[in-house]
Formats: sequence, structure tokens, C-alpha cells
Amino acid sequence: MNPENQQLVANVFEAAIPRLTRLAARLVADAEAAVADARSHFMRMIPDMAYVDKPTHFLAQALFTTSVNLAMYLALKDRGVDLHSFGGAMLFGLSRAPAHAFPMPMDEATQREATRAMIAAGKESMRSAAPGEDVFEAFEGDGIDFDFGYDIKSCAICAQYAKYDAMELVPYMCATDDIVSERGSQGLRRSGTIALGATHCDFRYKRGREPRHLSGQFPDRIRLLAGD
Repeated sequence: MNPENQQLVANVFEAAIPRLTRLAARLVADAEAAVADARSHFMRMIPDMAYVDKPTHFLAQALFTTSVNLAMYLALKDRGVDLHSFGGAMLFGLSRAPAHAFPMPMDEATQREATRAMIAAGKESMRSAAPGEDVFEAFEGDGIDFDFGYDIKSCAICAQYAKYDAMELVPYMCATDDIVSERGSQGLRRSGTIALGATHCDFRYKRGREPRHLSGQFPDRIRLLAGD
């Protein structure tokens, strides 16, 4: 494994430390110690993490970031923090992140180019995905029901979380996509995700339409903080 790639992944955790410290401080008294323990968890994950040898893959960053969240959860779980307290606090913090923390909206030409790249990457994933990587199919929409979408048939985040007996947290990771969509007016709708018992994750985007959040469809699995 390329040491430079390992360092790139390690840097994802380092960049998240301010966010993680704020999150931990909502839940425990020893926030800095909890973040240090999370960092140790994360560093142990890297050698066995998917996409470390493909850090520029467009789904790699999602896995790295959710692995940071997993490491923080493991450290806080050791301190008695329960699933829904952690998940609710994580989503609360993300929903209040500054605008620069979210991707900039794409113009139509850039979106078409990005969709073509996703379609090609999806075909490649179905041919030759390595163990633990996402397998998905991407496609253009008709512009009426949706603009573009993709179906994840095998989920890298699920594979990563299963290694650490933390599948119960994955629905909260799914819910982060709803917040990103909301902030960018992307109009994301899904009927479910693999982590919520579906056969696949059916992402459908239509700019500007009313989104449909998973937390509203599965309130027993994704619990928002009061007032969120």
C-alpha cells in the first residue's frame, strides 16, 4: 500500500478534528481524549480500508469521511454514548455547518459531464470492484421524475461498518446525504437504502424539487434531535 495514499487518508481525520471535538463535547466531558482515541481507531482502520489505493475515486471521500465518523462513534460508545445520541448529534452538527462545507451546485453542462463520469465509473464497478468497494449503476433521468440517479447494489460503507459491528449506525450515514441535498437544493429522494433493509440504495436527484428525507420515512432508525 502506497504510504502517500495512507497519509492522504489520515489527513481526512486530521481535517475533521475541530468538527469531531465539537461533536464529542456535546456528549462527553473528555472531548479531546475521546477524539484522540478516535484517531487511534481510525489509524488502525486504514490498512484494511477500501479505496486507499484509489483516493481520487468519486466515492472514496464518502467512505473516508464516514470512517472518521465510525472511529468517533467507537470512541464514544466506549464511554457509554448510545447510538441515537451520537447519530442525532452528528446530523445536528452537519445541518449547521457553514456553506463552504458543502459542494457547490453544478451548472447543467458540468452536471452532464459529472453524470457521464458516474455512468462510466458504475460500469467499471460492476466489472471489477475490489472487495469492500461500492458496486453501482448510474444513469441519466428523463428530466421530469429525476435529472440523474444511481443505484448502489453493494455498499462500501456497509462493508466497512460491518467489520466493526456497527451496522446500526449506517442509517445515520445515509441521512447525511439528505442534508447535503437540502443545502444544495438537489431534491434527493430515496425509497430506502441497503442499511435500512432495501435491496439497493436508489438515489434520485431533481434540482429544486421538494426532497424526501429518510428520517421522515424511518423515524425509528434515524432520530433527529428535538428542534432539528
